[in-house]
Amino acid sequence: MPTGLTKEELNALIEVGKTVNAHLDLDTVLESVMSVTTEVMKVEASSLVLVDDETGDLLFHVARGAQAEAVKPIRMKWGEGVVGWVVESGKPAIVNDVANDKRFYKAMDESSGFQTRSILCVPLVTGDRRSGAIEVLNKLGGEDFDEHDLLLCEAVASQAAIAVENARLHRQMLKTERLAAIGQTVAGTAHCIKNLLNGIHGGSYMIDRALVKDDRALLTRGWGMVKKNNGFLQELVLDMLTYSKEREPEYELADVNAINQAVCELMAQKAQDKGVTIRWEPNPHLSQVVLDSKGIRRCLLNLVSNALDACEPGNAGHVDVRAEVFDGDKFDIRISDNGTGIAEEDKDKLFQVFFSTKGSKGTGLGLAVTHKIIAEHHGKISVDSKLGEGTTFTISLPLKRESDFS
Repeated sequence: MPTGLTKEELNALIEVGKTVNAHLDLDTVLESVMSVTTEVMKVEASSLVLVDDETGDLLFHVARGAQAEAVKPIRMKWGEGVVGWVVESGKPAIVNDVANDKRFYKAMDESSGFQTRSILCVPLVTGDRRSGAIEVLNKLGGEDFDEHDLLLCEAVASQAAIAVENARLHRQMLKTERLAAIGQTVAGTAHCIKNLLNGIHGGSYMIDRALVKDDRALLTRGWGMVKKNNGFLQELVLDMLTYSKEREPEYELADVNAINQAVCELMAQKAQDKGVTIRWEPNPHLSQVVLDSKGIRRCLLNLVSNALDACEPGNAGHVDVRAEVFDGDKFDIRISDNGTGIAEEDKDKLFQVFFSTKGSKGTGLGLAVTHKIIAEHHGKISVDSKLGEGTTFTISLPLKRESDFS
């Protein structure tokens, strides 16, 4: 830790340390780290660059100060510019007159409209792994960067590097767990897959016989079997792919009411076959929300389908889908049923892979996939249930408007 720290600098380092230890969400940590860094180092602008694991390019993951948004889309190569040199060499750099340093990358200023006069840049290093760099630009008041600034920035960078490495290891661990779970699920659902394939084979046989006999009724029955089992098989494969892959939500402007309505309409035939009523209520405040509509639609399909399965035939079953806004910063989607309910001892296991309350009829993937998609949205899912009375699943998501992404 650098010597001769002011009280403000010491408090800033303590704050950075607390943030790194308190969060696993890398975006939250790095945004907070760079906010503190920009303030305590008294600079006009700053950025945190990370190495893209897939391409090797340097990405401006966080940018602060004037023209920050113009910088974020820019990609650089190792060795390109001062920051590229720092990442490639693993050494820090102080450049107090960029005009006289051949490493300075003028195209950055030309592209962003920012005027860089001086740069202090330090690498993010853990062990022998270089994951990026922190760069601060133009000390306020026109002063030069000095050794004290370098030591302070290196102290911050060491904490940021730990956060980046922790996040990488956490992602790797989750990926390993998901792949292992998929392997277990494939083995565990082999019987289910075999039954689905037998159903498709049986339906195909009926179609062949119907064509020979010119029997339209038999043809309809056979095609119905093929469609039904093919649909189940497709859902199973999609669940396995969704759970095994690391993904970012594909955000877009969407109408939550339209998603709810579409899901209820898709489930209408299943509800009718079971004698269950599906009811949904539109919310006028949720017609323009930014979310991954495909992901949320998949979650709702899983939950509404499960709710229908929980309703016993001939028992005036009903499933309600309702959306509500709270405090202007989050909204809930509730899926309620008056079905069989869930035993208390099963509630904590619901979102575990390979756990199902449906016995041989369930794959144990649907709720795990739903939980994963909601977590990717930085949301939460909870359940309230009583045996013999019914169940309510609540999806809570951040309320993001179009203006938040403009």
